[in-house]
Amino acid sequence: MNIGLGLISVPFAMIFIVLGVLLRKKKDKFVGNGLLVAGMIILSVSVLLLTGIYDPYADHIR
Repeated sequence: MNIGLGLISVPFAMIFIVLGVLLRKKKDKFVGNGLLVAGMIILSVSVLLLTGIYDPYADHIR
């Protein structure tokens, strides 16, 4: 489940990052920065999911 969610979120992160870079060049820096931050957060969460460091379905806390 984690690998699937990580793989699905990578394209969304890349789209947000590309749109953020394009909007920063067109003088809309506030929205561009917001999309860049959102893309980087999604990308970092997807890397954590793909590597198995973050496992939301683990029952290790009891």
